[in-house]
Amino acid sequence: MQATIANPAALLFPASYRRRVLALLLLHPERALHVREIARLTGTTPGTLNKELVRLHGAGLLERERVGNQVRYAANSSNAIYPELASILRKTVGVADVLADALAPVAASIAAAFVFGSVARGTETAGSDVDVLLIGSLGFGEAVKLLYPAQTTFGREIDPKVFTVAEWRSKLKSKDPFVKDVLAKPKIHLIGNDDELAKLGRRQP
Repeated sequence: MQATIANPAALLFPASYRRRVLALLLLHPERALHVREIARLTGTTPGTLNKELVRLHGAGLLERERVGNQVRYAANSSNAIYPELASILRKTVGVADVLADALAPVAASIAAAFVFGSVARGTETAGSDVDVLLIGSLGFGEAVKLLYPAQTTFGREIDPKVFTVAEWRSKLKSKDPFVKDVLAKPKIHLIGNDDELAKLGRRQP
């Protein structure tokens, strides 16, 4: 992703794998993961990742511990800039984690949930809303209430679109322009994935 002023995360962290590694570890300081686990969770290769982890450890951002034949890495939460850096990541790269945590208490009521729009495309500006689409038995008012605390975290408005499963299927059947556009563009899944979303559309009421 090209770094632009419109994309703060890319500007601050030019290497995409660095953004993913920092978000994975700094936003979950309780985790201590070995290189292959980090590679799998961030979609990078262990060889490239190993060099990056050494650099981040050398900068004091990560702690390193050898357990048997494995080297595990974790956030160095005692680093002076850890709180500020974690806050920046939470407001940019860590959007999915914060929103997924907010929806976790009602996950059983949600068939699918994902971020769409400029945030999912990586073209957001500081003033962009975070667009979230929810499919399930969750009411709009409840969705707003659950997601409201995340607005303070991000410092930007969260705009939920809520559909029942029947409404979603109806819009798919009628080839609704909004739904067609959303499905054709990038998404950040919070609950479910592309395969489950496709199956949801094929099921009969």
